[in-house]
Amino acid sequence: MSFREKDIVELIAQGLSNREIAEQLFISEGTIRNNLSVILEKLQIRDRTQLAIYYWRKS
Repeated sequence: MSFREKDIVELIAQGLSNREIAEQLFISEGTIRNNLSVILEKLQIRDRTQLAIYYWRKS
């Protein structure tokens, strides 16, 4: 995973919305959605809730 993808996963695990993540990282909401799709596919995870669980278990 790239550094940016790791940043996004961490913010999702903190409960932030796509809009809030986009504002914090100074990128568009669409970019967040695209990155999230790539992350979910890479990790073979179905949704952002499972992604948050994955993050907290790995931390």
